[in-house]
Amino acid sequence: MSRLLSLTVTLLRDWTRNREAVFFALLFPLILLVIFSVVFAGGPTEFAVGVQNNDVDAAGEPTALSDTLVTALEDTGPLDVHEVDPETELSDTDNVEEATGYKRVLVIPDGFDERVRTESARVRMAVIQDTVALFDDELSESQREDVAAAQDAFEASRPEGSTAGPVRVTLLTVPDDEGAGAVGSIVDSVVATFNDRSIGVEEPTVAVSADERGQRDFAAADYFLPAFVVAMILINGVMTVPSAIAGFKRDGTLKRLAATPLRKHEWIVANVIQQSILAVAITMILIAVAWVVFGVSAVPGPLSIALIVLGAIAFTALGMTLGGVVQNPDAAISFGSAIALPLMFVSGIFWELDLMPPSLQTIAEFSPVTHFHRSLRKLMILDSTSGVGWTFAAVGVLAVVFLAAAVHLTSWREFD
Repeated sequence: MSRLLSLTVTLLRDWTRNREAVFFALLFPLILLVIFSVVFAGGPTEFAVGVQNNDVDAAGEPTALSDTLVTALEDTGPLDVHEVDPETELSDTDNVEEATGYKRVLVIPDGFDERVRTESARVRMAVIQDTVALFDDELSESQREDVAAAQDAFEASRPEGSTAGPVRVTLLTVPDDEGAGAVGSIVDSVVATFNDRSIGVEEPTVAVSADERGQRDFAAADYFLPAFVVAMILINGVMTVPSAIAGFKRDGTLKRLAATPLRKHEWIVANVIQQSILAVAITMILIAVAWVVFGVSAVPGPLSIALIVLGAIAFTALGMTLGGVVQNPDAAISFGSAIALPLMFVSGIFWELDLMPPSLQTIAEFSPVTHFHRSLRKLMILDSTSGVGWTFAAVGVLAVVFLAAAVHLTSWREFD
């Protein structure tokens, strides 16, 4: 026991002297935590949209209905609406941003007001016709004649040469605008409401109500904390440990240790204990920084700490396994990076899995890092234990398998 304790202390001291290890295990997650928390801590996103209203009267003032549409757009929270001069020629422009200064411009055509009034009347008449057709058997001959006369009067009142069909407003965007889809959906929603009002529909038949259910008062840093705790454990175990083991081989440290009464399993267990202590300590540092800088309220409980330690054991054992087969420290880092980095990117650490293609989402479900991160997030953020038991079991099995592989692949007497 004294040998194990002494070796663990020595390994911890050696870790603090390794600048690369300290950077990747402590400073790198801290930097990511600060960057992501600052970037995603802002309020609701606003999209700048230019609106060119070409439907103006003789005095140059917007017509009533075109002005109503522009006002509806301005009252929509996510849109930051700016006026574009009607004199700006956009019909033949190759780059709307160069012409107007905006990546998105909604063009309201000349004659918008008149066309909307005509089309709304046509739609209302179509509704009346459908309604009359439903009750045709119950109408008297004189009532049918009145309906036919009203229809003839409507057709006679339509401007000569007018064609049926919706009034087209055009949303111009640039090809590389990632917000174009969101803006298009918002504009579609505003136009749909405008259409309902234009035909007299004050209350829609279907309405969506939103009601938030779940934990509140969490900042962006709260949500990123579990992600970067997992990233730290993965980097420390799969990148730093193999490199350190390979370095010990190259400088003769393992040769000297193998000549002492120290046993192979004690060497492996000491490394696991060291990494478990570092995992808990660095987690507390991350939380402390996030608490001071961002005022986080997420605090790990006993189950969170237990899962962190179990994850540290599993990934340290994986690192010990890699260190048992790789001789060169630089190659060990490359080998570890080839495992750790794809796991981090595909497991939803830096972004939600919903943002990934379906094929990658399927792959992510087979990654232990996905479930490790998901369960730690549930424990720290959502105060939920749903599905956590399965993660404990899976990570525990991996820990046993990797520990067995590390014992098998570490040739303790190869230097004799």
